[in-house]
Amino acid sequence: MPGAPAAAATIDSAYRFESAFLSLRSGETGQLSVFFDNTGSNAWVANTDTQINLAACLADQVTCNVASDKGGWNPGTWTSSVAYATHAKASVVPGDFTAFTYSVKVPASAATGSYRFNGDLVLAATGQRIHPEGYFQVVSVSAPPPGAAAPDNLQTAVGNFNGGSNGALDDVRLTFTPPATNTITSYQLQRAPSSCPVVAASSGFVNVSVITAAPGVISETRDLDRPNGTWCYQVRTTEPTTGAFAYSNQAEATINVAADLARPVSTSAVLVTNGGNSGALDVPDSFTITFNKAMQLSATVSTTIRVTDADCGAPGGQGGPPAQCPVSTSQTVADIVCGANATCFLSFDRKTLNVNMTAAPRIVFEGTTNGVQYPVVFTDYTGISDLNGNTWDLTLSNDRSIGPAVGQ
Repeated sequence: MPGAPAAAATIDSAYRFESAFLSLRSGETGQLSVFFDNTGSNAWVANTDTQINLAACLADQVTCNVASDKGGWNPGTWTSSVAYATHAKASVVPGDFTAFTYSVKVPASAATGSYRFNGDLVLAATGQRIHPEGYFQVVSVSAPPPGAAAPDNLQTAVGNFNGGSNGALDDVRLTFTPPATNTITSYQLQRAPSSCPVVAASSGFVNVSVITAAPGVISETRDLDRPNGTWCYQVRTTEPTTGAFAYSNQAEATINVAADLARPVSTSAVLVTNGGNSGALDVPDSFTITFNKAMQLSATVSTTIRVTDADCGAPGGQGGPPAQCPVSTSQTVADIVCGANATCFLSFDRKTLNVNMTAAPRIVFEGTTNGVQYPVVFTDYTGISDLNGNTWDLTLSNDRSIGPAVGQ
């Protein structure tokens, strides 16, 4: 390629600065950036004849815009096989500057040592260098910590792995085999909310779980009930003596489940304990409500269950509604307020709500008989929904009354 600036400096550039060189281990991903000023008289505009690329060059720093001898380090995000990146800004006017940023991933076959990435800016349309600078950045590959190497075969699969009743394919199964020479048995699974690759040490990764796995033995774990989106996973190891981290290959999982608009219903409501006045809901009574879906209690609205008692007689069935009142008779209506007169918590599978009375129900309307007489019917609520925000459908629930006997 010619070495002189292009088109009588109509398109021209000047090196400004670059990011630090990288130190990575096998399988890790890092990011390199270099910044150039537009010193010509024309703007650099993406997807036009004046787009500028950071092209790959061979070791001679003259042969550029050719397939890189580091092609095996491309994690699939380079602009092309002959160019690392194009300008980060869509338009770079004269006098402005921009970054050219690209990722590299250390191949499993890369030996310990230093690897140089040579490049220069070229006019994307022709491949002509616009102002030879001899740009390069270096990636140093270090050996993994002895006995604490990260696996290199992390894999993901998406399915319904927790037997969810709605059959949603929203679970991620992850498998890997720890290196047989490892002495550690603890592996940290991490997840980032984006496509791979992601810089291994990125703060975008969160710790999901710690997996105990023997060297050389296939290990499996699951990340359940993920919302729609694309997720990037990796496994991190820690060298016990130095605290140095090593990272596995990254594996992607995409969840795409149709919106669940079905409202949950209660399938069972049971009085568990009945103390105090055995005929009325009071302290220290407790009960459970079981739903057909995993549920959640609101973090912003008080969870309240409103009940109507049996002053006018028992309901016609477990699914309610309350009995009709004859003339001159009325029912007591009261609220159970989680955190105020009751403690409330969900079971491990989030399908059963446990309620323990710690004080008398809050009377909203006093009926014919003082107190909240069993059996009571759940007639309203706040702050209870499934994981998709669908609220409890009382009308269609098969069971929404408890008492008077334990087990009812």
